[in-house]
Amino acid sequence: MANPRRTEVIETDVLVIGGGLGGAYAAIKAREAGVSKVTLVSKGKLGKDSVATFAAGVWAGGFFPEEDDRDTEFKKIALSEGLGAGLYDEEWLNVFLDESYQRLVEMDSWGVEWEKTSDGRFERKECRWKQKMAMFHGQQMMEAMARKVIASGVQAIGFTMLTELLTEGGEPGRRVTGAIGFNVQTGEPVVFKARAIVMATGACAYKGRNAFNKFATGDGYWMAYRAGAKLGMFEIGEILQGSLREFDTVGWNMFVGLGAVFRNGKGERFLLEYAPEYGDHASLATVAEASAMEVRAGRGPIYLDMTSYKPNDVRKLRTACPVPAMMLESAGVMAGDRIVKQVEWLNCVNGSIALGGGIVTDVRCQTSLPGLFACGDARARGRASATQLPGAAVSGARAGTYAAQYAKQSAEPKIDTRQLEQCQKLTYAPLDRKDGIEPDHVIIAVQEAVFPYEVTVISRGDRMEKAIAEIERIREDEVPLLYASDPHYLRIANEARNCVLFAEMQLRS
Repeated sequence: MANPRRTEVIETDVLVIGGGLGGAYAAIKAREAGVSKVTLVSKGKLGKDSVATFAAGVWAGGFFPEEDDRDTEFKKIALSEGLGAGLYDEEWLNVFLDESYQRLVEMDSWGVEWEKTSDGRFERKECRWKQKMAMFHGQQMMEAMARKVIASGVQAIGFTMLTELLTEGGEPGRRVTGAIGFNVQTGEPVVFKARAIVMATGACAYKGRNAFNKFATGDGYWMAYRAGAKLGMFEIGEILQGSLREFDTVGWNMFVGLGAVFRNGKGERFLLEYAPEYGDHASLATVAEASAMEVRAGRGPIYLDMTSYKPNDVRKLRTACPVPAMMLESAGVMAGDRIVKQVEWLNCVNGSIALGGGIVTDVRCQTSLPGLFACGDARARGRASATQLPGAAVSGARAGTYAAQYAKQSAEPKIDTRQLEQCQKLTYAPLDRKDGIEPDHVIIAVQEAVFPYEVTVISRGDRMEKAIAEIERIREDEVPLLYASDPHYLRIANEARNCVLFAEMQLRS
């Protein structure tokens, strides 16, 4: 009997899944490559729902031809403690250095607003790992990119979660032919048939503390894994990052780039002891580990001290990080053009955002599955390759360009009806149950297994094995009972399941 949720199939040449910077770039470049039908599907509203939307005004790293020495920049990334540490993909690093500045200039021409010097150059400050950062104007960046996507003639479909990839003959490991999912507001099913697919779904952060973590739930990892794609590098990255204790906000690169320093409970700049070369510009992993050790030694709490900011620094903070700036002002930390007191800092889990594992690709962003490409945080990045926003732009542009080339040369895809019905049944299972386990329960259980500092900061084999055993229990006993009362919770139920898979991948790696 046919699945009653079977719906009209939307046909497209290139399907881009995800509406962040990488996805936007992929869609734009696919159109520029001459493909007439490009469809971008976003889980929320295009320009508003991605990690890139919450990026704190910072374009970190890259090579500026008129200002930098290329060999110096290559070595800085390849050999530095926080980035390559000698373990890097030379081919990808060269691509990143050659193309990142071009992407920035394009974005400038598309209406993204940047901090510039009086002679019109991109203003740059030193941020973590002593990289140089350019500064854009907060959420305006993705708003401008969304306008460019629409102006390029891309069909943008929002508020839609895709949950499964379809493959040739319904067999894992074969060419991708489409994808299925549902409208997160109405619950209506959606089915796409595509000649090529770009996975731009971002990372997984376990629905953690920060605002940008809520939608980053490893959706692409689940879809690619189920379809038989190769994934890897989950052992690499910065699982932790920091956050202001009282605020659900971001901005670490910007804060440090403008001159902030970390202090322990005794007022000491402790990072100089843990990372003498970088000090307060050390990697997030080093900051997290050092902070944990200081608290463990009784020298907590940890503070971020921005009181040295000059009025122009505060102006830049307001421009590049408007939401964090409003929070600081409302809390009395910022008064006028000054920062008047330091703020408490704590560790929070970042999952695979910015640095880490994902779907393995070549330099064309082609995965192990014919027709499937990946970019941004959805692809395996390791360390010194294309990471953070410049990496999302570079890989997104490449994924879109090469996906378009593939689509123009590929045969008409065919959807396997049996696979379609099986995938829809799995996607809708939480909504079809009369009762069961709330998805929030599963998410909290995963967080309780993964988040303790004994697992993520100062890891030890027996403690990680215990966490893996708990994730296995959740996978076997709770995920099959996930229950959704409406389309909103159907989204969260599918996200919770995806987080469980990612937790096991990361812990086992």
